Amino acid sequence: MKNKKLKSLEESNAESRRLAFVMNDNSPRPNGIACPNCGEELMDTNPMSTLTSNPPQKNVHCPKCEYSGYRYC
Repeated sequence: MKNKKLKSLEESNAESRRLAFVMNDNSPRPNGIACPNCGEELMDTNPMSTLTSNPPQKNVHCPKCEYSGYRYC
C-alpha cells in the first residue's frame, strides 16, 4: 500500500496559524446587504461581535454614506 503525501508538522502548524488569523480577524467585512440610504454594500463593523439581544444582532455601517445600524443574525 502506497503512503499518501502527508503534511509535515511545520506545514500543518503554519496552516493552522493562517486559519486562526483569518478566523479571528475583526476587520470590517462586506455582508451582501444593501444600505437603506444609498444602496451600496453594508459592512459588518465588528464581525467577531454579536449583541446578545433577542434576536441577536450585529453592528453594520456603510463606508460610502456613513449610515450605521444593526442587522439581525
